[in-house]
Amino acid sequence: MKVAIYARVSTGLQATEGTSLEAQVEMCKDKAHSLGLSDIEVYKENGVSGEDIDRPEMNRLRQDVANKEISHIICVHPDRLSRNMVDKLIVCGEFKRNDVELIFCDTEYQNTPEGNLFFNIQSAIAQYELSLIRKRTSRGRLKAVEKKNKIMPMRCPPFGYDLVDSQLVINEEEAKVVRKIYDWYVNQQLTLREIGNRLVQLGVQPKRRGKSWHQSSINRILTNEIYIGIYRYNRRKVKKVKGEKTKSGNPKRTIEFRDESEWVVAEVPAIIDKGLFELAQEQRKKNLTNAGNIKYQYLLKGLIRCGHCGRIWNGTTYSGRRNKKTGKIKRYRCYRCPNKNPKKYGEGVYKCPTKTLRAELIESYIWNLILQSVVDRNSIERQLEKSTENLNQQVQEAMEIIRKGIREKEKEREKVKIMFRREVISEEEMMKDLSVINKELRKLKAESERYQAHISESLKSQEAKERARQVLAHLEKMFRHPSEIPYDKKRNIIQSLIDEIILRFDESNTQCQITLVGYIDTLAEQMNIDSSLKHQKI
Repeated sequence: MKVAIYARVSTGLQATEGTSLEAQVEMCKDKAHSLGLSDIEVYKENGVSGEDIDRPEMNRLRQDVANKEISHIICVHPDRLSRNMVDKLIVCGEFKRNDVELIFCDTEYQNTPEGNLFFNIQSAIAQYELSLIRKRTSRGRLKAVEKKNKIMPMRCPPFGYDLVDSQLVINEEEAKVVRKIYDWYVNQQLTLREIGNRLVQLGVQPKRRGKSWHQSSINRILTNEIYIGIYRYNRRKVKKVKGEKTKSGNPKRTIEFRDESEWVVAEVPAIIDKGLFELAQEQRKKNLTNAGNIKYQYLLKGLIRCGHCGRIWNGTTYSGRRNKKTGKIKRYRCYRCPNKNPKKYGEGVYKCPTKTLRAELIESYIWNLILQSVVDRNSIERQLEKSTENLNQQVQEAMEIIRKGIREKEKEREKVKIMFRREVISEEEMMKDLSVINKELRKLKAESERYQAHISESLKSQEAKERARQVLAHLEKMFRHPSEIPYDKKRNIIQSLIDEIILRFDESNTQCQITLVGYIDTLAEQMNIDSSLKHQKI
């Protein structure tokens, strides 16, 4: 079996304090040789905080310990294992259960009640020291910003600036673009989309190379006070969520805003004047107030999904020709996929190939389909009745078998504990037996949860289908005068019977396949829309 040497540094600064990785490894090797130990495996953790136990080399060490490949672990000091007391006790417990001897260079560690007490005291002090380090670091940064206008390191400086020697310096080429963006937005009243298209046409690259311009990045330029010389620091508080990770494998974090009294303000060079900035904020409020189609109603809002890219379609309007007599421009209600005009600009941005659909066309088609279904209500009732039969007998029987198995395993677990208390088996034997039982219990409970989810979904389906029956009955009463049904009731009826409307066009964009997903049934109809789209200006 091997002797493991574990070394860790949080930052490069520790190299100057005599705790560099090489120095730690050298000390541990000397300790191993003095004890007559050889066959050494080194685990080096570079630039990793001791706050979290989830580290690459620590994980590898724990796995090797679990595989019975390690006999001794040598470390310079307990705080190199972890600065968190709970984490440290967990890993030390794992080492002990696998008969691994833990050795420190800077302190004596005895596996006795007194030794464990001293070790725990050291762990508590290390955790306290970590909190002090954080507080001092945070206080030092705040003073550096407040007194010296020092800008802390950032992943990417704002567009229009470069970070030079902890100071934001105006990048003149980018600053010209910032001023143009404000001029386009305030004086020429261009939309964010139009600004993005102009930036692409001019060949302007965003700060992060290889990325497309996005509405959010343009909006950030138009709302960030840094462009009028105000840099606000310490606004956000970031916390790690212990034990959780993002899809990319990084530690999961939560962000919350501090009270304004805790913010620190520093002066930076301004690119635009305050008056222009305030005009931009007023223009933004006007745009937000007028956003959306509050003048027009969309019967299928939020229900249409694109069969090509999966996005939910939006309701919008298009302008027709001006009426020669009245002088008014007619507006046409339409539905379209958001990816038809994506919010990203530039090459490589996906544009959905779907056409825009006239709202009257698709709404009348769906509404007439529902009205038609009322005529054949008996067949729909038979479908609903068939799908709402009692829960499958096999599911109920399987659930009972699983419940019985869980009860038996819980009894076994209690028996093992009793045997340990009566000293019939050792602690190691108890832990081994409990590990096997708990593993089997987890499997049984997971099976039980899956069946329970199936039952819950069946009950929900029954409730939803009962609601569908009621809607159909109500709709049948109103069927005599369908044109008199108000918008709100139409909308409620559609939402009760239809979960989703999936639209997919053929290659020529003249045929649209409409799939309704809901309680009436899943329908697929071919609809020729070519003649209805000829007069649209899209």
